[in-house]
Amino acid sequence: MDIKINKHIYCKKTVEEAFILAAGLGRRLMPLTKNMPKPLVEINQRPMIDYIFDALATIGINKMYINTHYQHERIFEYIERKKISNIHISHETSLLDTGGGIKNAIDPDTTQAIMIINCDAILLNNYSNLLQDLQKKFNPDKMDALLAFSSPKNALGYSGSGDYIIANDGTVIESDRSDKMVFMGISVLNTKTLELVNAERFSLVEIWSKLIKKRTCYGMVFENIWFHAGNVEAIKLANQFSK
Repeated sequence: MDIKINKHIYCKKTVEEAFILAAGLGRRLMPLTKNMPKPLVEINQRPMIDYIFDALATIGINKMYINTHYQHERIFEYIERKKISNIHISHETSLLDTGGGIKNAIDPDTTQAIMIINCDAILLNNYSNLLQDLQKKFNPDKMDALLAFSSPKNALGYSGSGDYIIANDGTVIESDRSDKMVFMGISVLNTKTLELVNAERFSLVEIWSKLIKKRTCYGMVFENIWFHAGNVEAIKLANQFSK
């Protein structure tokens, strides 16, 4: 049974923790992921996840989580080799989806807002700018979630029709309109809202839908080009762009 709330739930004002979603199967990037997980696929001779860790260090994140599944040993070895110490690794023997993976890994008593990053988003040297903007603009007095969006034309490698509309007041709206924005897989979330779904395996989309109805889910637009790592061609394009 789902739990209902009225308005937003209290959380701390500063965003000091981050969760990297890295438990995918990597099927869309075969054969690049035949012997490695997607986060370790290289862009400009660096693993994609390198850019994320650099950006998180730049904006002062002091605690990180990462979930793993496919080729999880490779990610563990990478983290050890990089000597990343302030990170909790959550290995999922069975996939828990985005919401379930976060809920399973974090401290259930935390009152933190957490930054969530999906490795599908490739921003290269623009990562820290976007993450810092999210960090600054997240307002827990009225927001339970702040999602990063872009226009479809700026999402290279993306072939969908968009995800949501951002209203004039900044709130996110579910709509069938043709001018939907693309969700980038990067957001800030009040972790207490994970309690709204009473399940072990669930998607963050379920949380957002509830927050959209409460008008506590907000959107922010990223104006620069980025790459959606949805297929091998997108990886090739990102490599060409970064040279």
